[in-house]
Amino acid sequence: MSALRTSSWWNRSDRPAHLAAVIFSVDALLADSRADERLLAEAVWDLHCAGIRVAVVTAGHWPAVHRALRDLLGDGAVEVLVTGDEVGRPKPDPDVYQHALWQLGVRAVDAIAVEDSVAGLRAARSAGLTTVVVTTERTGHQDFTGAAAVLHDSDGPERLSPQRCRRLWESRLAGHRTTALTA
Repeated sequence: MSALRTSSWWNRSDRPAHLAAVIFSVDALLADSRADERLLAEAVWDLHCAGIRVAVVTAGHWPAVHRALRDLLGDGAVEVLVTGDEVGRPKPDPDVYQHALWQLGVRAVDAIAVEDSVAGLRAARSAGLTTVVVTTERTGHQDFTGAAAVLHDSDGPERLSPQRCRRLWESRLAGHRTTALTA
């Protein structure tokens, strides 16, 4: 009997890479009453309107997170929500990101993760994702080595625009190609 195929049409390596999705971690946002939720809402809708798919991951539980996100973002922009209830191991394990990629039908090379913690950065990078960190007052001093970019909560609306996400993704992809060619 032949070996079981573990790949699907969407994760074949012979397809050209393109930015297809942005996966947001919202744990810090939900935990910090001072966080500017408007900036997340604008970024999510801008990405959605630009044809970039959006997913949200969180350690929170479905009922509370689903209601909070629906109140904040409305319906339609977030295609996939993965909560702590749906994965076996929490961050820094990559389960939550792998689950989101699988539900989206998107390869890791075709997505960006937006994180807010060191454990989240490790989880996203372990899943193979280009990772952008948006710091908060609590996390601004932490070491985010390995992130494609570290942005500050006060950087304003441009920080996660579709154009900036594409530039960050392209620069990271170019860096991987250079590394592969020199290795």
